[in-house]
Amino acid sequence: MTTKTTLLTLSTIALLALAAISAHPQAVAAKTKVETITVGTGGMPKPFTYETADGKLKGYDIDTLRAIDKKLPQYQFKYTKTDIPGVLGGVDSGRYQIGANNFGYNKERAEKYYFSKPIFLDQTVIVVRKNNTSIKSIADIGGKTTVEQAGVNYDLILKNFNKKHTSNQAKITYSSEDVSKSVQDISTGKYQFFLLDRPLYNSYIKTFKITNLKAIPVSTAELSKYTEGTSRSYFLFQKSASGKKLKKAIDKALVAVQKDGEQTAISKKYFDGNDYAPKP
Repeated sequence: MTTKTTLLTLSTIALLALAAISAHPQAVAAKTKVETITVGTGGMPKPFTYETADGKLKGYDIDTLRAIDKKLPQYQFKYTKTDIPGVLGGVDSGRYQIGANNFGYNKERAEKYYFSKPIFLDQTVIVVRKNNTSIKSIADIGGKTTVEQAGVNYDLILKNFNKKHTSNQAKITYSSEDVSKSVQDISTGKYQFFLLDRPLYNSYIKTFKITNLKAIPVSTAELSKYTEGTSRSYFLFQKSASGKKLKKAIDKALVAVQKDGEQTAISKKYFDGNDYAPKP
């Protein structure tokens, strides 16, 4: 076989190979390694994270992650529901690579986890009955009754309050019920106050047609006495090399989701047309 013939044969083989690849691009894509990322969530409070009747997880945090996942072809997210301690423990152990549950920042958590860029802008309120005149700020909750979920940010605020007021502590009952039930328990007088996000308060009083409650805003200055955080929420990652790498990718995609307005649309979908998405 002549050199010219050999070159023609090789050229023909190369063209046929290119044609095959063009006809079947998935064959190339299949060679790209896709890493599965497991997201742990408590499945409440709605509408940040919740489970539908058919078992599908939805909500502001979850939909934000799904929008982020579309921008990260190297990852595929799957979602697992557990309780809040289980989410945190799962991120600790590496069973979950992301914790998504309207998590606020505090110094204790920052020692154990990486925080994403903010995913939600918030406002803390104290929910009481309209005829309650004894509570006007966090300073007044000593000796009063409340209900809370173990491990959430407001639980830590209450615990820090009680550490500073050992002779007049807030009386905390722990529950694993949905937050909306806790709001209804304030309405019926079962408990005297409840710390909550204003968007959730607005949603619940509208959904359940509650008319006998009021929301007392908590200033940043007052909140800072009991938590190092601000009224924002975040995704959590394990404090490890892999966690740091994932955080970097998530943060970059999150900014893109915020810039293109997708997170604003998600916020308006779940919070009665209101935009609580941070601006990049």
